[in-house]
Amino acid sequence: MSTVSIPITNQYMFNRVMTEEDICIRFLECVLGKQIDGLEYKNAEQAIEPKINSKGVRLDIFARSNGKVYDIELQVQPRIELSKRYRYYQSAIDTASLEKGCPYSALPESYIIFVCDHDPFGYGLPVYTVERVCEENNAVSITDEAHWLALNCTAYEKTENRKLADLLEYISTGRITLHDDLVTSIAEAVSKANDDREWVDKVFSVSTIDEDLRREALMMRDIARKEGLEEGRAEGVQQYAELVGKLLDEGRESDIRKATEDPAYRNELLSEFGLI
Repeated sequence: MSTVSIPITNQYMFNRVMTEEDICIRFLECVLGKQIDGLEYKNAEQAIEPKINSKGVRLDIFARSNGKVYDIELQVQPRIELSKRYRYYQSAIDTASLEKGCPYSALPESYIIFVCDHDPFGYGLPVYTVERVCEENNAVSITDEAHWLALNCTAYEKTENRKLADLLEYISTGRITLHDDLVTSIAEAVSKANDDREWVDKVFSVSTIDEDLRREALMMRDIARKEGLEEGRAEGVQQYAELVGKLLDEGRESDIRKATEDPAYRNELLSEFGLI
């Protein structure tokens, strides 16, 4: 049995903590500086697939409140395509939010928040708030009510908002500011989750599988580039990764090994979960 603790910067820990409604509400209030009156959301990792043949997105935390939607994404590793991830996530959320025949005015106000343990844009800001403006005249207001934010947790010392600074510092360093109720609540939730050793061991198992999948993906992409099959190979890796996630969610770890060893059984599982 592992005795190592999982930090808030672990994807599974972050999702587990943020699905505690009170913590998620106070997190949003701290980041956005406005009151949030309750949340309605499914469990972590809400999948949205705008079209059958389009690339789906898996949102870390997707919540609704009083006609507004909130997507909170943990981003530990730097990604050069972060800007286009914003663009695609926004389009997926909007497509899923608007029923056929409804006017565009029915689109909900939305917030996409990337929580980064690095500087995503390289300008040293603790918070990057991106809004659409007219280049010719900044006074022209584009009121699409789609708000994009990126938190640079490493720059916690650069914000004058003490509460936000404490939150960013905890995420970046793990240091707990005892006088801050949000930080202490998150730290307590992390500690409680780490006391669930069965869950912790499962997370380590999942993380090991995820790491193996990443290595396999890199290897397959290298092979694919040489053989001119990059798109097809990458799609196969993505299918398998999604299958592993679904089996783990249902506690079917034994099926993962069998699927790895038996291609026919793997295809049966892919069909069972609608992945092919």
